[in-house]
Amino acid sequence: METAITAQKIRHLQLAPPLCISAGTSLSDAVSRMQKEKKSCVLICKEDRCIGIFTERDYLHKIVGKELGSSRSIDDFMSRDPKTLTLESTVGEAIHLMHETGYRNVPLVDQEGRCAGLLQIRSIIDFLAELYPEEVLNAARSDQKFSEPDGA
Repeated sequence: METAITAQKIRHLQLAPPLCISAGTSLSDAVSRMQKEKKSCVLICKEDRCIGIFTERDYLHKIVGKELGSSRSIDDFMSRDPKTLTLESTVGEAIHLMHETGYRNVPLVDQEGRCAGLLQIRSIIDFLAELYPEEVLNAARSDQKFSEPDGA
């Protein structure tokens, strides 16, 4: 099992296409696009390079409750120069990066550094659930309450 995690390439995971916008896009346009396309984050690109990421968490921590002009640029609120992985990186490398940084979304780049996709934590969870189906299905939940005992 550990070998599968360290050997499996990110390119083999179920990856949703990223929402990419141009640097300089207004905050209101970026948030509207995220809402319309039901995305939890957006990659900010200059030409074909990922220069930043803006997530729901950024919105909560940097915008909610503050008097800000919605015409301000997304560049003012994005997380600049996010750490990235490639499609050839392994799931193990992704798990390590996400654990160390607290990232839930990791931009993917090709060998030339151009945007190639987005890895989200849900793709990792889906992969692990498929890898360990019995453990996932039989995991004890502290919120489970049974009205009667199970079994004979």
